[in-house]
Amino acid sequence: MDRFSWIVISVVGLLLLAAVGVATLRPGQGAQTQDVYLEQDTPEGVIHDAFLAFQLRDTERMKSYFSQRVQAEFDQNQRWPNMDYYPDTSNRRMRIEKVEIQGEDRAIVTIGIDNYSGGGLFSQSNVWTSKQTFSLLREESGWKIDSENFYFY
Repeated sequence: MDRFSWIVISVVGLLLLAAVGVATLRPGQGAQTQDVYLEQDTPEGVIHDAFLAFQLRDTERMKSYFSQRVQAEFDQNQRWPNMDYYPDTSNRRMRIEKVEIQGEDRAIVTIGIDNYSGGGLFSQSNVWTSKQTFSLLREESGWKIDSENFYFY
């Protein structure tokens, strides 16, 4: 084979490798933007860290982001989630959409959770978004989620 044929074969091979890499890479497997706790005493930091604890199936840490009222109610009624019942959450990404501070000790945070489902080598991936709103309040230990929503779906 001549030099031109080798160049064409090499280019086609590189293109195929790139196509396979793009087709098989799901959100959550590439550059992960949410895999570090922020540990910020802000409403958005608390929501982010609670979501990350949910994704990592760290129930005890997730509980710590909720207000004393919610913790007491969930403990009394045994309503904390059993993380083993939830499917893999690596195909989800959470976005803070809006933060409304209401006075010195209340906040409302609206989030969007993008859920990705792969489509295979030749089909498109699907994305659907669920929106959720959380009430937060400031306790002695900082901002806490005062909503009874903890599923992040």
